[in-house]
Amino acid sequence: MMDDHTCNMNNESMNSEVLLVEPFYGGSHKQLMDLLNSEIEKTELYTMSPKKWHWRARTSALYFSRKIKQSESFKVLFASSVLNLAELIALRPDLERLRKVLYFHENQLEYPVQKQLDRDFQYGYNQILSCLVADVICFNSEYNMKSFLSNIVHHMNIMPDYRPKSLVEEIKPKCRVLYYPILYPTDIQREIEISQGQGMCTEQAEETPDPVSDTHCDNIRDTHCV
Repeated sequence: MMDDHTCNMNNESMNSEVLLVEPFYGGSHKQLMDLLNSEIEKTELYTMSPKKWHWRARTSALYFSRKIKQSESFKVLFASSVLNLAELIALRPDLERLRKVLYFHENQLEYPVQKQLDRDFQYGYNQILSCLVADVICFNSEYNMKSFLSNIVHHMNIMPDYRPKSLVEEIKPKCRVLYYPILYPTDIQREIEISQGQGMCTEQAEETPDPVSDTHCDNIRDTHCV
């Protein structure tokens, strides 16, 4: 595993165009970033180790603001929703011009901490702020997207007063579903290719996506995420 303050480019070019930022570089978060870093050209990956996600959510923006290099070649910023994107952009105004893509593996409006405390309100609030700053908001499932959007008003009603209006209307048009990529084991992928080649289970084969190329990195490009 790469350690903290990692900067990893997938080629030798110094003109990276896609900035990948992951505060919690482990599990599915790591798998997605590794896939994007390997399949998309001219990427630059910055990560933090997968420890104490509460602290990553609270403090990673300040950390990355000091680690990410300044570059005129960056065009896209892709980050998971653990990052407080609003804070990062405030600390690094030069990144504001980038196409900012926020990816939700999970959302803190649907999966809050077990015992609600005033301080825990901030996790969901930060994700809402990040959505307001983002240009594109991707969710790994339709349920994830709908549960987030449907809980925004309820979450903001925790505030005692001065509750902002029309947040859902502002955020929803930027939302889309981008399913999490599945990398099939070699033997399973071989069986899929054989069945497709022989014309067996045609209907099922048409519904079975090829790994990476058809539904994953290409989908990210096709939906203008990067």
